[in-house]
Amino acid sequence: MNDDRYFDCAASAPPFPEALKRFEEVSLGLYGNPSSTHEAGQRAHKEREAAGEGFLARLGLPDGSLILASGATEANNLVIRSAMDANPEGRLLLAADVHDSAWFAKEFYPGRVDLLETGPDGRINPDRLEARLTKKTVLCSVLHANNETGVIHDVRSIGAACARRSVALHCDGVQAVGHLPLALSGIPFAAYTFSAHKFGGPRGVGGAIVRDVHPGPLLRGGGQEDGARSGTENVAGLSAALVALEMSLRALDAEAPRLRRLARLLMDSVPDALVNSDPEKGVPGLVSLSFPNLVGENLVAEMNLRGFAVSAGSACGSGRMEPSRPVLAMGRTREQALGTVRISMGRSTTEDSVRALATTLKEVAERQRALA
Repeated sequence: MNDDRYFDCAASAPPFPEALKRFEEVSLGLYGNPSSTHEAGQRAHKEREAAGEGFLARLGLPDGSLILASGATEANNLVIRSAMDANPEGRLLLAADVHDSAWFAKEFYPGRVDLLETGPDGRINPDRLEARLTKKTVLCSVLHANNETGVIHDVRSIGAACARRSVALHCDGVQAVGHLPLALSGIPFAAYTFSAHKFGGPRGVGGAIVRDVHPGPLLRGGGQEDGARSGTENVAGLSAALVALEMSLRALDAEAPRLRRLARLLMDSVPDALVNSDPEKGVPGLVSLSFPNLVGENLVAEMNLRGFAVSAGSACGSGRMEPSRPVLAMGRTREQALGTVRISMGRSTTEDSVRALATTLKEVAERQRALA
């Protein structure tokens, strides 16, 4: 598959070669265990501290703390489970469009989770959110940017609403970090989670940026990360993530408008699809399209056979197709949401590849309609 036909960057972005080079340099040169007291271990420890400080500074929160983890799934679990387990009578307010790594709480804590619906535009109304907070709410969990539709939530206003009610805010920033200009100091959150491979870093590294909270551990052992996450720290991964973040942010001024233009081109080229995204105000280059009465997974499979990587807005569990939850939350019907496809562009995407994608996607949709 050609790089310019890879349209699944929201799932995993191609890594920056410079980030992988840094990963190799640190892995070979600073291989000591950061918890060891000998010189090799302390050199690795200093690199972990420097990379963490650099990461926080690039995101505009130099006085925050970074808990290093294997990715955002672990970090989301860490934040949510820590808050809920520490407050056995407490409740969680969970946005209807959150990622599955937060949605798990609905079943994991039965009877203790309140759901917050989004509007027809996919956005959370901060006033409605504040009205749903109760004296028992200990945590509110939302996305900064939706991973399927690219809708960006007003997390500054959401955080302010939570602060007025003395409720901690967990903000999943996976699709925002490296893709949006961020000054985290202006967002009143307790925990902000991220994953490096979404912005060109290596897989297996992510974490939670926290302020005024200290999550209890999911994993117990050596007590690393100030007791929040046991396990030998992925120093090379964090150093490489910092390189990828710096490169993403440097390119943002030019790359964001380019990707928005390509998203608009795609949407204009597939007029028979329902659009669930806002190319002007959403995550640059992320487009969700729904084809009523078709099945997103079937579209994805045939597009793959034709050389294009896209993803479905639905998940297949236990052999049963399910419609996209965020798209359903916007008010789409089950038949509409089931036929959802997500196209997410990156630095290798070109105008020619978008035109080729649009032509092929229309052909595939027409063929599958004829077979239905």
